[in-house]
Amino acid sequence: MSTDTGTDPQDEGTLVEQLDEDADLAADFVEGLLDILDLPGDIDIEVKEDQAVVTVQDVGSGLLIGRRGATLDALQELVRCSVQRQTERRSHVRVDVEGYRARQLEKLRERCREAIAEVRETNAPVKLEPMDAYERKMMHDLAASAGGVTSASEGAEPRRRVVIRPAD
Repeated sequence: MSTDTGTDPQDEGTLVEQLDEDADLAADFVEGLLDILDLPGDIDIEVKEDQAVVTVQDVGSGLLIGRRGATLDALQELVRCSVQRQTERRSHVRVDVEGYRARQLEKLRERCREAIAEVRETNAPVKLEPMDAYERKMMHDLAASAGGVTSASEGAEPRRRVVIRPAD
């Protein structure tokens, strides 16, 4: 008797292999950049089910983060372009510096929880701040799991945002 889970284990293995390759290429790029900038830093790689996260630790400076994460966003784009150019496929790597993105994501989740509570209380939509596609996906997932509300993205990049609304 066979049970079909809807996913091909071979495809999952291929995705993990691709994520490993993407992460290694991203880490090499970031290491090269640290060398050029003569910055210290250790690189940690974490491969999750749908993406790889390359985190630079112990840089000792906010130089790679920049104001409101602007430099980190630019670094993310450079890494994405480099990995995609080498692999000729979409990159699934996120770059973080000293946990900045992780802290920001947790703040966004907390704001989303507050917005969900506000929507339930007032029955009026609440707009969240603009965020990138990955962050929006996390907010949509949070809203979907909360129940009683719906979410949609509105606006154009880079001002695209999630709006939480009461469920019909």
